[in-house]
Order: sequence, then C-alpha cells, then structure tokens
Amino acid sequence: MRKYSCFMLVIILFLLSGCTQSEESLRNDSIDHTKQAFDNEELEVNEETEQFSFYLPNDFKIKEKNDYNVLLENGDKSYILFVNLKEPKSSKVSYETLTEQYQDPFISKTYEQKDRFGYLFVVKIEENKYEVTVGVGGTKVTTEAKGNDVVEDAEAMMMIANSVQ
Repeated sequence: MRKYSCFMLVIILFLLSGCTQSEESLRNDSIDHTKQAFDNEELEVNEETEQFSFYLPNDFKIKEKNDYNVLLENGDKSYILFVNLKEPKSSKVSYETLTEQYQDPFISKTYEQKDRFGYLFVVKIEENKYEVTVGVGGTKVTTEAKGNDVVEDAEAMMMIANSVQ
C-alpha cells in the first residue's frame, strides 16, 4: 500500500509539473510575443478619450477614464493604461524609472524600431504572481498576472500601448 501511495504521488507531481510553464519558458515566450505585438503597427484604433485614441482588444472593457489614465478590465483582471502625451514614442523615461525602482526584475527587455522605444518589464511579486508593465515611449500598461497569464497579458498590453495616438 505504501509503495502504491508513493507511486501515485510521483505520478501526480509529474503531471502537475507538466501543466506549469517553467520560468525560462515564461520569460522567453513573453519576450517573443511582446516583440511580435511591438512590431505590428497595423492595429486600428477603436476607442478614444478627449486626449488620445487607442486599440482595445475585443475581450477588454473600459471601466473608467480620465485625461491621461484609462482603467481597463478583462474578466476579473484590471489594467491601467497611462499616457504621457509630453513624451514621444522614442522616450525611455518610463522604462528608466522602472529600472531604478526595481533592481532585480524577472524580465527587463527593450525593443527599438524606427522612432519607437518599447519595453516589457516584469517583477515577480510572489510565487506565481507577477507585476507586468509594457510600454511604448510615454505610454505604459500595467497589471498583476498569474504565471500562466503573463504571456497573453503582455502581448495584449503591448498591442494597446503600441496603438496609442
């Protein structure tokens, strides 16, 4: 009976380890998907505030907006879109502020193309919980995500940040 219990425990642990994404895979996939979204400049804006317009993915909703911030929701998750119109798309100020604030991020990746500077910045808050910030110039989007949501969230967030006009 004891051998059977140990065997079942090993099987369960093996199955569970196969269901979770390794940190290296999470890091690489997040970087790749965010880069693809950064490289895609063809998204049409479908939302606007008095100050700016932007693309909002279908499953996102606007909860609240003011001059320079938009609170977004996707299911039970919240996202903050912040736009500093005084900073050009090539600005590194927002990214540099994050790198000064967090000394050892889980992911710190930058992208440059034409007159644009983009970044993915992820901080591990606790086991399987991350603060994800994606930005292009003076625009950034931030959320908290579980490990298995980071890749998808980062990609959608980059699509939003990249589209701000």
